[in-house]
Amino acid sequence: MAGGSRMMNKILQIFRLRERQIFIILLILVVILINLISHRAVDLYPLKLDLTENALYEFSQTTVDMAASLTNPVRMVVFSKEDDYVVMLREVLKRFAALSPLISLEYVDPYENPVLVDYYASRGIQLKPDDIVLEGALRTRSFSVKDMYSFDAGQTQVTGLNAEQQLTSSLSFINDPIIPVAAFSDGHNERPSESLTALFQNNNYDLLRGSLSSILQEDPDILVVAAPSRDFLVHEVELLTDYMNSGGNALIFLEPSSLSMPHLEGFLTEWGIVPGEELVFEKEAYTGGNPVNVVPMYAPHKINSYFLDARVFLTMPSSRSLYSVSHPGSAIDVRDVLTSTPFSYGKKGYQFSDLLKEDSDPAGPFTLVMSSEKELSGEAARARLVVAGSRNIYGDDLLGFSSYGNAEFLVQTINWLNEKDVSLYIPPKKMQSDPLNLQSRQALLLALIVTAYIPMVFLVWGITVFFKRKRL
Repeated sequence: MAGGSRMMNKILQIFRLRERQIFIILLILVVILINLISHRAVDLYPLKLDLTENALYEFSQTTVDMAASLTNPVRMVVFSKEDDYVVMLREVLKRFAALSPLISLEYVDPYENPVLVDYYASRGIQLKPDDIVLEGALRTRSFSVKDMYSFDAGQTQVTGLNAEQQLTSSLSFINDPIIPVAAFSDGHNERPSESLTALFQNNNYDLLRGSLSSILQEDPDILVVAAPSRDFLVHEVELLTDYMNSGGNALIFLEPSSLSMPHLEGFLTEWGIVPGEELVFEKEAYTGGNPVNVVPMYAPHKINSYFLDARVFLTMPSSRSLYSVSHPGSAIDVRDVLTSTPFSYGKKGYQFSDLLKEDSDPAGPFTLVMSSEKELSGEAARARLVVAGSRNIYGDDLLGFSSYGNAEFLVQTINWLNEKDVSLYIPPKKMQSDPLNLQSRQALLLALIVTAYIPMVFLVWGITVFFKRKRL
């Protein structure tokens, strides 16, 4: 009996041992299976969490809605080996393609597949390694890796990720049946910045540039006059007047100048806007320590409705004042868009020795941006004009700096001129943390806390403990 009992115990021990081994093996298999399923799920669905400080891999609702509204396939081709491509952009493109089943993503080595490169070259698209192509039902657009980033004013340091703006605007461009046209006038020393033209392109405008007589023949959706320093000729003003009276839209930038341009100013006066002679200074609302870098106030206007929720400000360095003039009986509606504060002041003549307000300086507020709208008869319902008293409002340094709202403001202005409600401006996402900006008083207080208050607390605490122990 004893021998049989020992045998039974050994059998039970062996069974329990094998049971544990089987359990461990099954547990390992379950873990492996879960791991395989999770990897496959990540490939099929965007389950990764974006824990970056500025949500570099997240897309705005504008992009999500546009991808969801696709009705035709979109082919996205990256001319690089997938493993060799920039890791950050590879993840962005992967997440972008996951927004819609109609978006396909493929990587093509341009050296192993030159036929595809030649195919796009035959269609007028010259490609380089690492370039990206989005091909839709109506059009094709390409852009480079550099276009996916924003840079500082010197174009030497990456400051933000501009991938979503490029991808979303391209998605709209390749599927939009109607592409608006923006025409930039030339011949009067106009000076549009690269960022200004890029702003129109990112909002899917085809661009023209040339003399008024040539570009107005194309009947552009918006005419842009970028800070001319020479006056228009009489026949050019007549062309401009005919264009506006036919339902045209114009965006005109001026700058402080002692040069007289009676023909252009006469045209603006007919539309209820008179350029002033003052260079506007701010006593309080300015940036960069310079009172000429005016931070304007938003006037009640449809252009500014966007800024009710987006609490950002813009800056207008070297701004010229604007005034309105009424024409009794006309159908022209003139309104302020941006103004200076009541603490602002102006200086005439553009030659002065003191930046501070003098008794003879006119007091603000001044209008800095003004709109004019004219109701028309016939097929053209209305014509719209916006005049800005600053050229620097569209400077490369300001449009490329996401901390200011200059780009957003100009996009809203463009949309109002062309009567569009959808904005495609998506600001670059910062790749660096913002520094902690302290006023001098705050910095002094922080220094006192760190160097005096905290050490004093520990000193008092140490002395107290010392005397308590001494009594013991």
